[in-house]
Amino acid sequence: MMFWAMSKVININTYNPVAGEDLLFDNNVWIYLFLPMQNTNKFKQRQYSGFLKKVQTVGATIWINALVLSEFCNAWMKIEFKNWKKKSENLAKTDYKRDFVKSEQYNETVKEIKEILPQIMKITTRGSDDFHKIDIEHVLNLLETSDFNDSYYLELAKMNNWTIVTDDADFFDNSAVNIVTANIK
Repeated sequence: MMFWAMSKVININTYNPVAGEDLLFDNNVWIYLFLPMQNTNKFKQRQYSGFLKKVQTVGATIWINALVLSEFCNAWMKIEFKNWKKKSENLAKTDYKRDFVKSEQYNETVKEIKEILPQIMKITTRGSDDFHKIDIEHVLNLLETSDFNDSYYLELAKMNNWTIVTDDADFFDNSAVNIVTANIK
């Protein structure tokens, strides 16, 4: 089902999702929704939270895959490692795997992630990324202006007729799909 005639970047405050619409929330949106203490932009947190409520109210589908969840977990761990490092006595020699992974803070973060991921899974639909169908050449061509994961999500969304919800401007110039964002200048 196609919901747009032409791809564009759309302000999250003016976009109204519809029943049956398929969306892919980028990792940064999940960070705004589930790690608000790590974010300083309360206004954007409210925008993405309000949009999530609209999506749920109309019955649109939010797709999720392992790559998005992996990014979410890794971003959370990086944030916690950075915070933990600031408290370390010997900053220069503090190593993620050698030092942080053995720490109490790491174990606490793992525990928190294990509590949050089921909450995300409860409001999303697991989707296959159909890697064998992805135009990997196009993904690689987009690497000049965005990272691999963003390029991959663009291809996946194009292939599945998904709208991407993101705060990442890397998506804006490369989009062959609609992008819904609070990142409007």
